[in-house]
Amino acid sequence: MRNKFSYKIDDFDELIAKLIYYTKDYKFSCLLHSNISNMNVPKKYYQYDAIFAFDSIKSIKSNNDSLNKLQSFHNKEKDWLFGYLSYNLKNEIYDLSSNNIKNIEVDNLTFFIPKHVFLIKNNNLYIESIYSKDMISTLYSAIMKQTILELASKEIKLKRRDSKKSYLEKIERIKENIQRGDIYEMNFCQEFYQKNAIVSPQNLFLNLNKITKSPFASFLMIDNISLIGSSPERYLLKDKNTVISQPIKGTSKRSLNAKEDNFLVNKLKFSPKDLSENIMIVDLVRNDLSITALNSSVNVDKLCGVYTFNNVHQMISTVSSKVNTNTSFTDIIRTSFPMGSMTGAPKFRSMSLIEKYETTKRGLFSGSVGYVTPSGDFDLNVVIRSLLYDAKSKYLSVSVGGAITCQSDAEEEYEECLIKVKPIFESLKFVLDEK
Repeated sequence: MRNKFSYKIDDFDELIAKLIYYTKDYKFSCLLHSNISNMNVPKKYYQYDAIFAFDSIKSIKSNNDSLNKLQSFHNKEKDWLFGYLSYNLKNEIYDLSSNNIKNIEVDNLTFFIPKHVFLIKNNNLYIESIYSKDMISTLYSAIMKQTILELASKEIKLKRRDSKKSYLEKIERIKENIQRGDIYEMNFCQEFYQKNAIVSPQNLFLNLNKITKSPFASFLMIDNISLIGSSPERYLLKDKNTVISQPIKGTSKRSLNAKEDNFLVNKLKFSPKDLSENIMIVDLVRNDLSITALNSSVNVDKLCGVYTFNNVHQMISTVSSKVNTNTSFTDIIRTSFPMGSMTGAPKFRSMSLIEKYETTKRGLFSGSVGYVTPSGDFDLNVVIRSLLYDAKSKYLSVSVGGAITCQSDAEEEYEECLIKVKPIFESLKFVLDEK
């Protein structure tokens, strides 16, 4: 049974920073940040300005029969869950395997029941906690007294997992698969990494979020693994009997010149390549949602909308469906994971080719982070534009990718990757050597 408390917030950003630093020594914590005041996307899809959960009561980690175990866990506990779905979960849903390089060890899924859930909206803080009134008052006071100290990080020198030459060659080989009719589109990713990296995940998140202000930003710490995320993409939202997916396909850089920036918006809006990418993934999402949807309830609420963020313009579509109230949240995940924007179409064949052409296991990258409510509603992002850090092995990883179609130009795809990852490089104070 959770007790509920409320407070007025004087400084939203300060509270977020204090929460992150206060919980730096906890094994389990999760921040989901909407950056809602910074967006031109419809606000109706965002239920909170931010959610923060920390300190675990119980947790579930699984690498087999994971979704059934997760559903049973939730059925028994009927409480808040926070955590992640790894891209590796695909191997349980489909007859697939992964044999690429694995540098950061994660389970197929991990979720925890937090002692404390902080829900922030409209300068109000609502706390749901197992603590009593006096205990939560003491805890809140301690959080607000927390000193925000920037922890020192050593110089970051990322390396490419694949050379630029190798990346460009693989693009051409993927296009050959498309021309043969194996696939229509494939999401192809590359990794930048550093071994023996000494970083402060807290600093990295606050710096990156200041630069990007993305609507599905996340900061997750589970044991020695940290995710520092600036994702602009939602995987799935379930609110009562409505399910919403918002796939992204189509990215453009921004310009400081207003006229040129508007030109870039219109260029993206009418780009044949980006429109075809987005529409293909929308068709895939419609098909995925139809498996659990009520008859004739799958709708494309917005097709190929172009939205502006701090560093990029993005083409986003919104697809919705209605489900029976007794449809389990894991059934909706099972029939739609991994998200089509991170695989391609057809999904199974694309995932098979991803394993062939990519060098590193994706792990948490292109998986999902989010929460499940006590009633079984949920909101899950797509883990992109993110850093992964293993504090034990001191391995730092940044992966980035894009959709490859028959119209793709290899050099342009490479440049688009750099546009996407540029804010992360800036947060690391890292400059890529193109030689």
